[in-house]
Amino acid sequence: MSKKHETPQFIKDYWAWMQAGPPKCCHTCEHYASDGMCDKFHMEPPEEFAATPGQCTSWKPEMPF
Repeated sequence: MSKKHETPQFIKDYWAWMQAGPPKCCHTCEHYASDGMCDKFHMEPPEEFAATPGQCTSWKPEMPF
């Protein structure tokens, strides 16, 4: 009887990355429109805010379609 090989570290890293999901910043948020405006707050977020994960408590994952 044989057993499965040890899982390589790059696979473990991949699984952890998948579990974490997308970075929670404006660029991956459903509310962030293609014109750079936030549909939730009706304003354009500052560039640094939009690019920093965890800045907004209203982040919603963008729809994949």
